Amino acid sequence: GLCDAMSSMSVFVLPGQSARLFCTLSPQYNISQFGISWFQQRPGHSLRYLLYYNSERDKHKAARTPDRFSATKDLASNACILTIAAACQDDNGTYYCSLAPAFKWL
Repeated sequence: GLCDAMSSMSVFVLPGQSARLFCTLSPQYNISQFGISWFQQRPGHSLRYLLYYNSERDKHKAARTPDRFSATKDLASNACILTIAAACQDDNGTYYCSLAPAFKWL
């Protein structure tokens, strides 16, 4: 199921700082072959789809996802990186990445 394929992570940043969250795949999965969906869960809120990233030509962002959220891939570390530029208090929460591209239009 969706939750089985998800990974969560924590990072601490000061307001205004840039936050980078790494979604690192197991060695049997090559990041170059997969799109990654990112989700945000703020305390007391339901899971929210943020964006999907496979490449600069194959990506999608939810209409209400702020411009400060962006993603890229780091082939060397087999990871997809979610960057939150100038993080603010509203960005506090748990972030999940998923290998499930079928969910990218949620």
